[in-house]
Amino acid sequence: MREVAIRGFINEKFGSTYGKGLFRRAPYTGSVELHNPRQKYLVDFYSYRDWEFSAKSDAQIEVLKKVDQTDLAKAPNVFMSWLYHWDPVARVKTSANGFCVYGQDSQEVYLSIDDPERGISDEWTLDTQHCKNAGPKKPVFIAANVDLTVWQ
Repeated sequence: MREVAIRGFINEKFGSTYGKGLFRRAPYTGSVELHNPRQKYLVDFYSYRDWEFSAKSDAQIEVLKKVDQTDLAKAPNVFMSWLYHWDPVARVKTSANGFCVYGQDSQEVYLSIDDPERGISDEWTLDTQHCKNAGPKKPVFIAANVDLTVWQ
């Protein structure tokens, strides 16, 4: 199993506007880091309803059809995100096939990535650990399948 770490942060800009009638609706933001080879994805966790209406590509519509057949939409305190690959050299964020689910009550994160361009096609279900010292630029929760103290 490939090593993965997910960090979730409180979105400091949540509820603010970025245009006339346009609001930032993601209460959490975060990053997904994969090891060997190192890849990074960015996530913006929305309520199910806001996430559902943000689908743009055919692949995202297919994911919605599959997820709509589950009870995920009815679950309380579930946040959803599409994935965006982050290229640190070019400093570019591009859409990637996949999604992430953060269950605040169940304290679990489900991650599905289908990114053949980078050789990644996998799924993970991870338990989250809530951080004691949350604040600006500090994560609220972390989910990983590896000990992060030795991750270099």
